Amino acid sequence: MREHGGGPGRAAGAGAGITALCFFLCSCTGPATPPAPLQPKASAGANVLLVTIDTLRRDRLGAYRSRLDLTPVIDRLAADGVRLRHAYSHVPMTLPAHTSILTGRLPIHHGVHTNGTARLSSDVPTLPAVLKQAGYRTGAFVGAFVLDARFGLSRGFDEYDDRYPQPRGPSFAFAERRGADVVGAAANWILSSAAPGPWFAWVHLFDPHAPYDAPQEYRTGRQPYDAEVAYTDAMIGRLLDRLREGRALDRTMVIVTADHGESLGDHGETTHGLFAYDSTLAVPLIFTGYGIRSGVLDELTGHVDIVPTVLDLLGLQAPSDLDGVSLAEPPVTGREIYFEALDATITRDWAPLTGVLSDQWKFIDLPEPEMYDLADDPRETRNIVTEDPARAAGLAADLREMLGAGDRAAATPVEPDAAAERRLRSLGYVASAATPAGSAPRKYTERDDPKRLVALNERFNDALTAFSSGNAADALAGFRDVLTGRPDFLVARTSASTVLVATGRAREAVALLRDAPPAQQASPELLAKLGVALRESGDLQGAARSLEAARAGGAANPELANDLGVVYARLGRAAEARTLFKELLARDPDDASTWNNLGVLELTGGRPGDAAVAFRHAVDADPDRGDAWQGLGAALVGTDRAAATDAWRHAERLLPHDYDLLFNLGAILADSPAPREALPYLERFVREAPRGRYAADIARVQALIQQVNR
Repeated sequence: MREHGGGPGRAAGAGAGITALCFFLCSCTGPATPPAPLQPKASAGANVLLVTIDTLRRDRLGAYRSRLDLTPVIDRLAADGVRLRHAYSHVPMTLPAHTSILTGRLPIHHGVHTNGTARLSSDVPTLPAVLKQAGYRTGAFVGAFVLDARFGLSRGFDEYDDRYPQPRGPSFAFAERRGADVVGAAANWILSSAAPGPWFAWVHLFDPHAPYDAPQEYRTGRQPYDAEVAYTDAMIGRLLDRLREGRALDRTMVIVTADHGESLGDHGETTHGLFAYDSTLAVPLIFTGYGIRSGVLDELTGHVDIVPTVLDLLGLQAPSDLDGVSLAEPPVTGREIYFEALDATITRDWAPLTGVLSDQWKFIDLPEPEMYDLADDPRETRNIVTEDPARAAGLAADLREMLGAGDRAAATPVEPDAAAERRLRSLGYVASAATPAGSAPRKYTERDDPKRLVALNERFNDALTAFSSGNAADALAGFRDVLTGRPDFLVARTSASTVLVATGRAREAVALLRDAPPAQQASPELLAKLGVALRESGDLQGAARSLEAARAGGAANPELANDLGVVYARLGRAAEARTLFKELLARDPDDASTWNNLGVLELTGGRPGDAAVAFRHAVDADPDRGDAWQGLGAALVGTDRAAATDAWRHAERLLPHDYDLLFNLGAILADSPAPREALPYLERFVREAPRGRYAADIARVQALIQQVNR
């Protein structure tokens, strides 16, 4: 059923005869059907603003009956436009959900099933590519690395702004930026061009994603998650206000949705990705703006419907073979919606979760299958699969037919640059495969059902959070606890090794990795982590063998090549190291880490000129990289003391507690035409440098200070 808002009001002052005639006609023909709120070509030529909010529960919006008053901006958009009452994500993970939003295809047909492991294939049409072909200026502004351009969603965009702060040191946290930065960049782009023609802008706001850390003014009286929702709504308001002031909303269609929700403890899950209950699968979906009337649509809807609906409203031809349907057309009778949650299968080899929605029924296929009547049990607390076996069997058959229909897509395995692994959720979590390539498929049992493993999943996530918060001891205890319950939890083992290496316990990391079950001993992911642990424990020959085996086993992550290059350099195998670093830079010329490693290689090999070139590339790619500035100074000190001094000044601001750097900077300034500029650095060295390590240097610096003061 579709509910519609009132049409334009009748003009005042009409004559009595006309009124009577209208009454007669209406009484004969029945009440007139109001126009549908979404109509083909109604928004022809309009700009398009797509706002996607990460991790937003539908039940937090006032437009969807929340009483928390968190989203007044979105609620106004819903009141002025069309609200989809029963809209769903097809997968509760950021990258695959957005891939469906921008392609109109299900995960089984676009091939992206989780974060960080695959890139959308270049032959899959996207909404921005279609709009660009139609003459639109296209821009995207994303809030987190999980949607980085390398994963394939940048195709078709003139501008793809995926700039976010770079992490420092080991962490299991996403690289992200606040909504204020995202909407500011988007508004600047939209308003900056005087070029004629319409525009399409995609704005992705990551703030409701864990960890919940809203600005202070949004926290009072709210739970942390709700504070993030309120902040995000305010940022949408800020964006719309700027566009309204610039007259950029006068002829603009606006779509607002979420990629998925957040469990917040429902069914034992704190965040999202493991299950597919409505806490994480149900999403808001709103169309408003130019050419769109107000109304509410009741039909079952999925993310795949956004592309065909937008193109239909604009009067543009949609790509063929889309899984979605246009919501501007009459509803499809008996339609069913596919969904999945395969992250735990891909990264941990747990049982795959797929399912189907049909009217008010939800069927979830697992070793212990589930079925819910969402009309009677919206919180999904009563599994009725055994109470209505015929319906369950029918839905299971429909699901099998969906999974077998059409060509199953295989996305391109992603080969992130050497920095990518450091920016994803975990150093061996998001982007690792649970089983070696080529392994035979296995039969899953109730032991592998995520319902049986949710507590283990929570302990694992708690350990990730603990390490990212600086609590390595709790993180390690958590990972060890997980491995006690499930020794084959490979990602917990590799994550524990990351913690051990980061805290100077590399030999323990070696022992932990070698204690993996026999079936995992040849895993490329395990071998890669073992190589790093061996390197840090001093066994460079063993590290080289392990890293080489990981590469031979199919591990394609360039972080592995970077690690192997560092080992080769330490072994004196400079030519092999240089070859690896240059291969990586050919793939990603802007990777500061690899440029820095190449600079260190050339500097230690007595090639300061080549080292300076490499270090300059590193600081150009990442001006906040202190070790690269320090290396640049060391490479220049013999040929350009002024430039070396400038580089070391940059480094000192970024590495204030590097006392070797402080000593060198003070010494070079003391020997310069302005020696008194050295005093602040030399005096701080005397005050702060650890006396046990720097006793002799402190005495030399004290003498140098006296010399400068004469």
